[in-house]
Amino acid sequence: RALGNKICYHSPSRGFCMDVGAMFTVLTLSKLGVPVSTTHCKSGATAAVGLFSSGNMKAVNWNMIFIILFGWILTLPAAGIISGTLFYLLASSTGPSPVIGNGFFGETAP
Repeated sequence: RALGNKICYHSPSRGFCMDVGAMFTVLTLSKLGVPVSTTHCKSGATAAVGLFSSGNMKAVNWNMIFIILFGWILTLPAAGIISGTLFYLLASSTGPSPVIGNGFFGETAP
């Protein structure tokens, strides 16, 4: 929803350019073996088309771009904390606690 006209003005030709730019980015980086997010590519393509189509920095809603960037930065640590906490709670309730050295991770005693 935020990628619509909240970043820059969309038209059919601009939408086509955004899709083709994101497509080539995803295909190229995937071929190189680089992990890539299609959402990141679409957001970057949307901002780039807004910049290059008018040549004016005011054509892009920079507040929305910063909100999206903040969400990307916040996502990784939040996902790590939530998944680590869930793993610890589930693993410690079903048997030996998940501590290295007690056999939980499949290691053998020396």
